[in-house]
Amino acid sequence: RGPNRFSFLCVLPGAAAPLPFCCLLAKYDSRPPATDDLRGYSPPQVTRVLARDGTILAEVFQQRRTVVSIEQVPKEMKAAALAAEDADFYRHEGLDYFGMLRALVVNLRSGRMVQGGSTITQQVVKNVLLSPERTFERKAREVLLARRIEQDLSKDEILELYLNHIYFGHGRYGVEEASRYYFGKGVSDRDLPEAAPIAGLAKGPNIYSPRVDEARAMRRRNLVLTQMAQKGFASRRAVEEALKAPIVLAPAGETMPSLAREAV
Repeated sequence: RGPNRFSFLCVLPGAAAPLPFCCLLAKYDSRPPATDDLRGYSPPQVTRVLARDGTILAEVFQQRRTVVSIEQVPKEMKAAALAAEDADFYRHEGLDYFGMLRALVVNLRSGRMVQGGSTITQQVVKNVLLSPERTFERKAREVLLARRIEQDLSKDEILELYLNHIYFGHGRYGVEEASRYYFGKGVSDRDLPEAAPIAGLAKGPNIYSPRVDEARAMRRRNLVLTQMAQKGFASRRAVEEALKAPIVLAPAGETMPSLAREAV
């Protein structure tokens, strides 16, 4: 799907600085890592112990996550995630070349990985397939894998991986558990005023959690909503109404007893 475009980074005017990065790309392009793990994606999930009447007695987990299909995620939640993290997701081929170039210049000047310039596809790669180390070599592998994933998987499949894998704070992984924890109901019942603060958590769950700092979470939510209006992901009327709505959290104590703590 599209030509081999990593050389784009090397031919931009004034882009001589990224030459070492381009050499890494050429090195790994001949022997890229496999992407089969994404098709068999099976992350740790919550196992619920039920009584005969269906009442949940306890939850067993290493990571508190409940995987949902992309069809179960409402359009408001998907649009909020795109507005918060990657508005051009359905138009690009996995990479934001100008964003990567900007980040690369900053990183080369600092001598270490400071910025990422990552698309949702790249975030899936680095969170699911690669180690968390911040090196130029790992970034090169991330770029190559992002291009290959875009060829092997549909956009909806990539977005589904992203929404199920990322961390939303307070030991919750994926949009389903985030929805249950913050608002007391599953992601399929999310409306716009609730979807936006959840999407905003991806940038920094320990910073933007409404259970930690409601004022900061509100500012982040409003930024996501504004982006949604600007990018045409939601009508201005819907966004204006959502901006007026308070963030109404579920009581923090409404959680099931667990039989296994989150693995550290």
